[in-house]
Amino acid sequence: MNPERLQMKGMLAEAKKSFRTLDTEASGLIILIRALLNPYEDIKNLDMDKVFVSVKRLKDISKEMQVLNEKIKNLESELE
Repeated sequence: MNPERLQMKGMLAEAKKSFRTLDTEASGLIILIRALLNPYEDIKNLDMDKVFVSVKRLKDISKEMQVLNEKIKNLESELE
């Protein structure tokens, strides 16, 4: 098999693994954010610093996932 093709398959596998890892982290952050933004808690008792950090990380993950998704699509189309 062509060495470049093997390398691309490795890159594709690594990108998919990274995507799954980020997806898992994002799911956990969503659960955490929901818990931190408890609607039954008084607004002054909410830890907004934790909410901010969590939302910022979720936004970063979302951007990384978009880049990885594009990379995965490109690699898959090249391997067809």
